[in-house]
This record gives sequence, structure tokens and C-alpha cells, in this order.
Amino acid sequence: MRERVPVPESERTSLSKLTSDLLFRNWGLKAIAFVLAVVMFVSTRDEVTRVFTVPLKIVQDPTRVLLTELPPSIQVQARGPWIRINRLQNYDFGSATLDLRAAQPGPLEIDRATIVMPSGVVLSNMLYDHVDLRFDQVIERDIEVKPMVKGDPALDYELIRVEVVPTRWRVRGGATSVRKVTRLPTEDLDIEGADHDVEVLRPLLPPPDGVTYVDEGQGEAQVTVRVVIDPKQETRTVQVGVVMPDGLDPTGAVPRTYRVDVTGPLPDFHVLDGLGVELPVEAVASKVEGEGGRGGGVAEVRFGWAEGVPDDLRERLSFDHEVERIELPPPPSPQEPIEAPGEGRDGRDGGQPR
Repeated sequence: MRERVPVPESERTSLSKLTSDLLFRNWGLKAIAFVLAVVMFVSTRDEVTRVFTVPLKIVQDPTRVLLTELPPSIQVQARGPWIRINRLQNYDFGSATLDLRAAQPGPLEIDRATIVMPSGVVLSNMLYDHVDLRFDQVIERDIEVKPMVKGDPALDYELIRVEVVPTRWRVRGGATSVRKVTRLPTEDLDIEGADHDVEVLRPLLPPPDGVTYVDEGQGEAQVTVRVVIDPKQETRTVQVGVVMPDGLDPTGAVPRTYRVDVTGPLPDFHVLDGLGVELPVEAVASKVEGEGGRGGGVAEVRFGWAEGVPDDLRERLSFDHEVERIELPPPPSPQEPIEAPGEGRDGRDGGQPR
């Protein structure tokens, strides 16, 4: 085994001094030289390629509707010096543009010229799915408006009809989508408990996908909905007794009672019931002066409202009789006295003399 020869103390001191001189003498100049070396290394490094994501901007075609779903973004490969590429962000590339007005059916093709490249780098490639572009012709059509009504009117009232103005609204979109639309419903109109007509503005519900409302200068797509609500109608049949003056009809030609149909709103009948009016109609007979006829004259039976019926109810209720005219038969002639057998006109015996 070889023995280690000890290094003299003087030599160790010289070596340490040399190392210290190399590291710390003129350290400022050495630092500057190091920085310059790094800069030279970076600036002279080979070009690199990096992938960036940019949004896809769509320019719509007013005459066609695109049926294909497009990607929201594409990938861009940029090539340039490492120091330049490393400083770029996605937003530095703006957006890629697809102009559907010039696009043709078939695989998706994006014009490279639509991408604005930052200075110092070049476009190496674009990466995206080449989906097939399919188009549908844009059409307009007037579609029937369907007003939507929910709820029930108040008790004793009924819904008569629902009106809407305008009755149709124009829509626009791809032919395939527009032909599937048959009606345009409105937002619901609640008529629960209503006892009168209701008229309000109601917006149309949003149209199906691919279909839009045509403004036509009317602003928001809304229509006027009018719901006609009337009271339920009631008909009651009552037996009306005829008020007959003494001696007017000794023969009984004039009916003593009539069946009268009273018609009107059901709530008004409830008012009559509350007033205790059982017979709202009365009938009075009278003889028509100056119309003797061939017999005993002519009688009239006039019908009218009973005294207890308020004026406002008389305007809304009606009955089916007004005036009945009856020709009266002649009164019976007085009977002649019956003569006893064997008596003459003078009361004496008209037989043979005894």
C-alpha cells in the first residue's frame, strides 16, 4: 500500500489563495460576463413551436341557418424564438373568424388569414375538427297565436270566449324548424274568481330553438288577450194569475192563469230570491174600448213586472209574454117566461068554452 505524502503547509496556503483569487478577484466583471453569456445563450437558442387556444368567431349568414354545431375555439401552433414564444398568451392571437356567408356545405375550413399573428412569430398550423357544414334556408311564416287561460270564473259566471289581437305573429328561422311550429302560446292568464271581462297584454312564450320572432316595429312580442265572462243564464217558469175585473168575462173565455218564462242572469235571480219576490210578473185583464167585434168584444191581458222588482233587474230580466188579446163571446140572451098550458097571452084560458 502506497503511503500518502503530507503536503507542506506552505503549498496548502498557496492553493487556497489561488482559488480565492479566481472566485472573488474582479467579481463585478465576472458577473457581467456571466449575464452576457446567458443572454447570448437565450437569444441564439433554436426556434420552438407552442400551441395556443383562440376563440372561434362566427359571422352569421342572414339567408341560411347553420345546422352543424361548431367548436367554440380552435388551437393555433405558433413558431418562433423561444424568448418570444414564451412571452405570448392566448389572448395575443385574438380570434379566428368563420364567415358563414362565404362558407360552402362540406368540411369546415377556417381561413388562416383571419388569425392575426403577433410580431416575431409565424403560424405553423391550425388544429380543429373538420365537421361537415350543413345549412337550412331561412324562411318567414305567420303562425297562429294561442292565448293560454287558466282558472275558473266566479260562481254563477261562465267563460264565453277568448279573443286575441293580433291573431297571428310572424316568425323567422330555418325552414325545418319553422315548419314544426304550429301555434305560438302566450304566458298564462289567470281568471280565477273573475266576474267581468278581462283584457290584458300577454307576452308570447319564447319560440323553439332556431326560430325567432319578427319584430315588425311592435317591440316586445306580446298580444292583447280579452276574456269575455258573462253571468250564467237562467230560465224560470212561473204561474201568473190574471187580475180579472168583475163582469169582464162572464163566459170564462179569458184564461185565469198563464205560464210565463222569465229569463235572465242567474245572479239577478238570486237577488230576487233575497228580496222575497216569488212572482216577478203580474197580469191584468181589461176590455178594449171601441172594439166590439162580432161577439162580446175584445179583452186584453197585459203582462208587466211586479211592484217588488227593482228597476235595474227589470233591465236585465225578460219574460215571454206582453199582451194577449182574446175575443169575447156574446153574453147569453135572457130566457123568456114559460106559459102555462091553456093560457093565452092575456092570461086567460084559451081553451074551449065550457
